Amino acid sequence: MRRKHPQTGLRQRHYRYMRKPGQDKTIMLKEESLYKPLLVTFLVLLFAMVIVFPISIFDNLFPDFMFFLRRMISLLSLSAVATLLVLPVSVLDVELLRVFSRADLYDDFYVMFVIAFAVFADTLFSYIGYKFTKTLRKVFVRKAKKADIEKSNAKLQKYGNLGMFFFAWTPLPFTLAVYTAGAVRLNRKGFLLAVAAGRTIKYSAFALALRLFDINLIDFFQNIFQAVFG
Repeated sequence: MRRKHPQTGLRQRHYRYMRKPGQDKTIMLKEESLYKPLLVTFLVLLFAMVIVFPISIFDNLFPDFMFFLRRMISLLSLSAVATLLVLPVSVLDVELLRVFSRADLYDDFYVMFVIAFAVFADTLFSYIGYKFTKTLRKVFVRKAKKADIEKSNAKLQKYGNLGMFFFAWTPLPFTLAVYTAGAVRLNRKGFLLAVAAGRTIKYSAFALALRLFDINLIDFFQNIFQAVFG
């Protein structure tokens, strides 16, 4: 129920309560207010089931599109893990190296699209880490090395987003830099630009090196495995 304020003339929202003598107030929820969150939850679960289980009607109608959609969601998930969790090896880098080295399966246009998508995903999750630094640091950075944390703090305090750019394309601990950037509140636009530019350089260099020298990492590691274990 809304009433106008006697001085400002603006409408004020008032809530009705059910109250019985000697009892606390109980808020009445309208049935219509539950439709939207329940509908959103149902659609999210339906989408997840269609993606996870390749037995839906969409797989029969649009097999190529569903395969492509699952590939993109897989890359998105790997980017989230690699960006938000402190890991010794980036799981996204491993997958991208596999794709870049298979010139027999993936053409150059697909590789360029994958690079662009990976840059977008890393920038997105970097912003999430930057935005929710306080919460995510408590969950994901407990086991990080103290020396790495101090190094990230020192470089970003000194160089700002220029330092963030170097963290984005070099082997320096990128995830720690993301959380540090959020803690020291680097300029947000500069932060996003530094991440996107650094990731573009990194992934493009990977692809160019593997394609230019025609390196197939799968065959390379298989040959090493056979040489070591017979």
